[in-house]
Amino acid sequence: MSEILPLVLTISVASLTIVLVILLVKLIMVLGQVRQSLKKFNLVIDKANQVIDTTQGKIEGILNPFHSLGAFITNFTAGLKITEGFMNWLNHDRDHGTEVEEEKQIAQKKK
Repeated sequence: MSEILPLVLTISVASLTIVLVILLVKLIMVLGQVRQSLKKFNLVIDKANQVIDTTQGKIEGILNPFHSLGAFITNFTAGLKITEGFMNWLNHDRDHGTEVEEEKQIAQKKK
């Protein structure tokens, strides 16, 4: 019986070594597949980022005229207010001038 024990131990250690080597090879293959999957995933993420950047640029290009239109309307309104003030000033001077002329005509009629 003592002669069988070393033989059984040797066979069991050899079989465990073979199983561990097979598991190591499978683990290396799985890690290789995970690496490939991560590379593909990174490519997909990069393409998605490119699409997002392109879309964002196009949206900004579409919205820029509307921002410019808002600034145009604001400036146009300010210009109208300035023009309105100038016209009121001109009308005030004209009204004031006609009042002075009317006073002169009344003064001449009294004489």
